[in-house]
Amino acid sequence: MAAEFVLPAGLVPDAPPDPPLEEGYEVRWRDDEDPPHYDFWVQASVLRLGRILTEAFGVLPEQVHAVLEFRKAEREDERAAAAGDESAPSHERWVSPLVPRTKVLAVLDKFGVQILHDGTVGFGAYDPESALEVFLDDHKLLSLFAPGLDPFDAILRKHGVPAAEGFATVLDGDHDHLALAELPEVCPEPRREWLKRKRFDPEWFVPSIRRALRMRHEPTPAEDETAD
Repeated sequence: MAAEFVLPAGLVPDAPPDPPLEEGYEVRWRDDEDPPHYDFWVQASVLRLGRILTEAFGVLPEQVHAVLEFRKAEREDERAAAAGDESAPSHERWVSPLVPRTKVLAVLDKFGVQILHDGTVGFGAYDPESALEVFLDDHKLLSLFAPGLDPFDAILRKHGVPAAEGFATVLDGDHDHLALAELPEVCPEPRREWLKRKRFDPEWFVPSIRRALRMRHEPTPAEDETAD
């Protein structure tokens, strides 16, 4: 039985989702990509998303590349649009060299609240030698790539996430991506300063994750085209 669905704190719909959001996952076979692989697209309640993500990382080999994405502030996007730069990327992306999987799990353990709840970050890891990849995006939708259905299928079923053919997600309605320190209802002005001291501000924890995993900036396709 699917659990009650709870959104992360940093994703704020403009109106109550209709229909209400529910847990679920879709699977597609990608035979047009190299190597061919299964693509799991997962929506799970944030109440158990951390456990699913931890177990999914455990499937990866001992050495992986970690990935961190950061959504630029809306005001930066607005400035780029005002300047006529429609190709400006909305995200920044960093990738680590090969690092022990245990280091990725240690980052998830230390920064789990930020990774799961902050609406401006995405985090994951992948195996450069196979199709295996785990990535939680800034909508807190989980993408899992694997050459076979197991073990990701087994992990999702273990946690009660139902297989589905199409389901509503936060992407289907207007919504805001908020950093934890920006949450107006939860964090009035004095509380925002407290959260910064408690290291919940992305200006602190994003660089901290990058340093812990020795990450380097990876240009987006739009940035590559600008450089050319």
